[in-house]
Amino acid sequence: MQCQRSRVCRPSKSLRLLLSAALLLSPMASLRAHAQAIGKSYITQETVVAGRLQPKQILSPPAHELVPVEIAKAVGQKYLGIDLAHLTKVTVAVEPPLGTNLFYSAFFEADQPWKLDQLAPELTQHTQPGEIRGRACLLSQQPMAPSFMQLKDNLIVIGSQGMLEKLASGNSKPTDSVIASLVATEPPTDDLYVAVDLEGLRPLISLGLMQAAQQFPAKYQRFLQIPNLLESAELKLNLRAAHPSSLYIHCGSESNAGQVEGLLQDAVELAKVQMSSEMEQQLSAMRSSDDPIQQATAAYADRALGVYLNMFVPQRRGGSFVLFDTADGGNDQMAWVAVVGVLVALLLPAVQAARAAARRNVGINNLRQLVLAQLNYEAAKNSLPAHALYSDDGKPLLSWRVLLLPYMGHQELYRQFDLDEPWNSPHNKQLIPLMPEVFASPTSTLDRSLGKTNYVVPIGAGFVFDGTIKGSPLRSITDGTSNTICMLEVNDDVAPVWTQPSDLEVAPDTPLVGLGGQHAGVFLAAFCDGHVTSIAPTIDAQVFLSLLTKSGGESTRLE
Repeated sequence: MQCQRSRVCRPSKSLRLLLSAALLLSPMASLRAHAQAIGKSYITQETVVAGRLQPKQILSPPAHELVPVEIAKAVGQKYLGIDLAHLTKVTVAVEPPLGTNLFYSAFFEADQPWKLDQLAPELTQHTQPGEIRGRACLLSQQPMAPSFMQLKDNLIVIGSQGMLEKLASGNSKPTDSVIASLVATEPPTDDLYVAVDLEGLRPLISLGLMQAAQQFPAKYQRFLQIPNLLESAELKLNLRAAHPSSLYIHCGSESNAGQVEGLLQDAVELAKVQMSSEMEQQLSAMRSSDDPIQQATAAYADRALGVYLNMFVPQRRGGSFVLFDTADGGNDQMAWVAVVGVLVALLLPAVQAARAAARRNVGINNLRQLVLAQLNYEAAKNSLPAHALYSDDGKPLLSWRVLLLPYMGHQELYRQFDLDEPWNSPHNKQLIPLMPEVFASPTSTLDRSLGKTNYVVPIGAGFVFDGTIKGSPLRSITDGTSNTICMLEVNDDVAPVWTQPSDLEVAPDTPLVGLGGQHAGVFLAAFCDGHVTSIAPTIDAQVFLSLLTKSGGESTRLE
């Protein structure tokens, strides 16, 4: 029987580094002049965030009166080994992740010689000396942490290893993408310039909105379409009055801008009604008061409410919206509050989706480690562990999770267990809070001190774990190890204590109970060959059952 798997679209774009990286792009010609070995351009077709920050310009008079120059200098000397006032430009490009690999780079250019060995050990302790395309660098030993490369005596690039290899190979070709178009027309005078390709972030934004839709009241649902009508955003910040600061949101077409404008107007009216309703009792009492001041206050509230709300609505200019532009004379604090609020509204769905994707990746890695430990156990014992360690009189004492501890580097914890006592004996009960991190689901809201885990094995007749005292050798899995599920991530409400000999008893009529509550639209399943995948909880029940049996003769596969 063939199965068509219902997948949730994996995010292809990410803001994981947007809020933590220094921002903005220098001209492509500058990159060619200073780092020819890195390729012709660092604005690739996949770039979704680009930016340029000019520390020296920001820290120089007359801009620095309100800038914490003293702190900036101290931070620069401590961590970078250079006064930040000598950093002329920091340029950043961020691409979406590919699987669990991140793609980002930040070029730090100084007006004096600056070497990698000046960086603080706290920044480079996760690296080892190595090289990329023959160029010496410090290579990260952690997947998400940056590597470091010296391009010139005054130019250091920091980024993910995948991005540095891509740039060094010369494969970062110039592009006509939205980001490239925005950056090409922006003069290099701003203290800070950021360009965001919202269209490129569409998969992440859509996933975040899908999660938000589950919590939004029905009357607000239509406003969730606003982010999907936007194409890009530009932020310019300047501390000097000679240069304007602004935030523009581009819709890509006047048609989309018209839809956004209509939705914003509806939002203002809805907010006005909502706020008036909440204040009505108080305002009604003020209107009927004999005190003229009370009456005047109520009249002012009625008039001013709409005015205040409209202050937060951006001004439309053709196919774009202006949230803030000091060139038009706007320079009040209320406008800045509006800027922050809209930025949060636009980026929060993508950030939430990125966090969800990161948590899902942690869950996948946890399951992989656990299955690998099971396979190591099988190699040593010629059989996978039974679902529990049994006493001589046939009573289950401890979970298979305890039996795997020696195969995951936790021998000392394993030696502390009394294998002749049940999981909740006075002695063994003390070890429950010592649950290793690999058993902790990143999506669980349960108190970690309870020692509960979301990683269980499915138990049932004909499964890899059939609930008996005997474990299954791999040779007994005749349906194929890549077609047979051996472990699942379950919901919090069915999560057992990690040492407890309790797992997921699968009911033939309702096999999907307890699944699909940890991640939006999917649950995680690990197979006997070690691979982990996401499965939609809408999968056919019989198809799912066939994936649980080890020798049912089915040819079920998840494509």
